[in-house]
Amino acid sequence: MMKWKKRWAFLLLGLLAALALSACGEEQTVPEEEKDVLIYAALNPVTNTLEKSIARFNEKHEDAQIEIHDYSDENGRDRLQVELLLGQVPDIMELRCYGKAGEDLAGHFKVHHPGSDTGPEDGYFMPYRQLAQRGYLEDLWPYIENDPDLGREAVLEAPLKAAEVNGGLYMLFERMEIFTLIGRASVVGDRYSWTLEDMMEAYASMPEGSVIMRHDMTRREIFYNLLSNSLEGFVDRETGECTFDSKEFRDLVGFLETLPDEVDYEKPQEAEDEVKRQIKNGTQMLEGMAISWPYDVFISDAIFQEHASFVGYPTADGSSGSFFYQTGTVLGMSSACRNKEAAWAYIRQMVTPRLRKANAYFIGNTRAVHTPVSLPDYEAVCWYNVSYLMGEVFSKHIEWQGYWTMYHFQYGPEIRLTELMTEADLQRHRDLIDHTTRLYWPEDGLSDIVWETLGPCFAGDRTLEDTVGLLNNRVSLYLNEQK
Repeated sequence: MMKWKKRWAFLLLGLLAALALSACGEEQTVPEEEKDVLIYAALNPVTNTLEKSIARFNEKHEDAQIEIHDYSDENGRDRLQVELLLGQVPDIMELRCYGKAGEDLAGHFKVHHPGSDTGPEDGYFMPYRQLAQRGYLEDLWPYIENDPDLGREAVLEAPLKAAEVNGGLYMLFERMEIFTLIGRASVVGDRYSWTLEDMMEAYASMPEGSVIMRHDMTRREIFYNLLSNSLEGFVDRETGECTFDSKEFRDLVGFLETLPDEVDYEKPQEAEDEVKRQIKNGTQMLEGMAISWPYDVFISDAIFQEHASFVGYPTADGSSGSFFYQTGTVLGMSSACRNKEAAWAYIRQMVTPRLRKANAYFIGNTRAVHTPVSLPDYEAVCWYNVSYLMGEVFSKHIEWQGYWTMYHFQYGPEIRLTELMTEADLQRHRDLIDHTTRLYWPEDGLSDIVWETLGPCFAGDRTLEDTVGLLNNRVSLYLNEQK
């Protein structure tokens, strides 16, 4: 029996030797190097566009492959946050979810008033600032600066600087628009920001019975959709300290007190007609506006039928009261990414030039409805607005009909554009971008606490002094719990 075992052992060794020798022959194949697999966390439903984009990347890159993990289902957000806590951080992560319907690219063809319309109800924003401060995300400025085809001079720097956390840029987005409040320059002044005192002084100069803003700008909507983004200025997430007893916050509360608590929506068309009437007769001081493209500056003038000013909401120090509202895909890179150069090779596509002046149709399609962050693309859009849109399209209508019309209100006739857009109007759009310093990025937990605490103050059941003291305590406790 032992002889048979020895014989099988020798046969097995011989077989292994033969296999080893054949492996050394001409037919030998070198095993492929293992590629880095980068996980892409998709918060939004995975589209054909995304799949094709990643397929093209995977074809071109031998050192890394991107694999999509879908978090767009009902429990996806919770699942992702649990994985983050466990240290299972994706390499590339979408930071904004638009909801099941996806991003609305209808832009100019949809009435869009900041304060009453800021995205689908089932959409959400990841806690971007917390992720950055806790070290989950990679600073992207060095990648932009060292990219041979980019650099800071190749992007619109203002919206990206508004997205900074402690001087670092931890997200990148394709497009943006600006949420602001507009008014007649003859009433509010020709400026890009103001204080509460400036606003009330302008309001005092208006006819009796005037209102500050339109009927649907309620106190709650303005707080959640515009002012809640200012709350980060009153907290220090590292120390947990709060400054709600500051003049700036007291002025913010004072501004909210000028707004209605609720409105009657039983007859929306009549309410909208009333807004148009008040704007026309000069008894509504401000109108909410989303500046998506350069010619929205032109439309703002048409709303008031005179030069419009982009003042934004009032601030204590007179700083910017307008917001960049990022659109399109919003991505961040993990600080623990397995192949950062490969991840950047994918992310950078959002700010590389895509538009061409020669192709006016492509510039005018839905991809460019909002202002691109890529500077060459922005300049192409500027050219399209003045040289093509105004030079070849609107000018013919003005010649034929005496004016061109644009939609802004939900009901009724359009507004009249009585002149063509000029290079001076383009400069006003550039100036608005440069004067805007804030990013629209809600942090729901903080906002909820502040709004709940302000409720009794607005109702007259608690003094402002007691309210700010309570806010400092409650928010400080919340911040420390988040560490």
